[in-house]
Amino acid sequence: MREIPVFGRLVLLWALVTVFAAAAGPFGTFEGLGFWGRLGYWAVITGLSILLTRLQLHLLRRAPQLLRFASQLPYGLCLAAIAHGMNVLIFPHWGGWPDFGFLALVTLSVVLMIEAAVFFGRLYLRPVNARPDSVSEDAAEAGSETLDPDPASDSQLLFQRRLPLDKRGTLIRLEAQDHYLLVVTDRGRESLLMRLGDAADELSEAGLRVHRSHWVTPEQVQRHRRQKGRDFLQMADGTEVPVSRSYKPAAQAAGLL
Repeated sequence: MREIPVFGRLVLLWALVTVFAAAAGPFGTFEGLGFWGRLGYWAVITGLSILLTRLQLHLLRRAPQLLRFASQLPYGLCLAAIAHGMNVLIFPHWGGWPDFGFLALVTLSVVLMIEAAVFFGRLYLRPVNARPDSVSEDAAEAGSETLDPDPASDSQLLFQRRLPLDKRGTLIRLEAQDHYLLVVTDRGRESLLMRLGDAADELSEAGLRVHRSHWVTPEQVQRHRRQKGRDFLQMADGTEVPVSRSYKPAAQAAGLL
């Protein structure tokens, strides 16, 4: 799934949830609608929910966790309003504040549980950094040729404990992809459930952020290109990474521009 582009994953998610909900018929839709009616109903509800979720993620991309939790109240009410509007149009017996209150309660409960699950997943499922005395153990296990022997190799060794053995190598770049972090080494790619900001702090001696969604290892930058007033860095894996204005001074100080 992580190798599929974001738009493709969203379409696949929309299709799977729509078909499952149409077949199961939750919240009384099984009794009130035929299969094709349920399919259309849940296609609209699921599609609007995904669009609203993407908007929320975009607006709160760099927001603290407390604000993310607080945002679930208006977010859940918007989802409930969408479902309530659909029900008013389709079901003649539906309407009034009691029905909307029921939908709002159910929706808020679900979105808060999901947000809590994501938060605790990041907090407790992220591998714990190893102690310094275990670094040599990992180096022997992965092979002495897998990691670049630069001054920041210790931090890279600790960070790369999260990667499968066959993906541990010279670190090229990191890229934020929704809740995941794409890690690119000279041995391949791997996605981790981790924030780019946390990874950048951990690897502060090994590289730098050049964009809110990109972190690079300076030694792996092959060339700088400027097009229409925008700066791009050609990386060793062939990817062009954009340099944003807010991170441009740091990139210039590192000699990348």
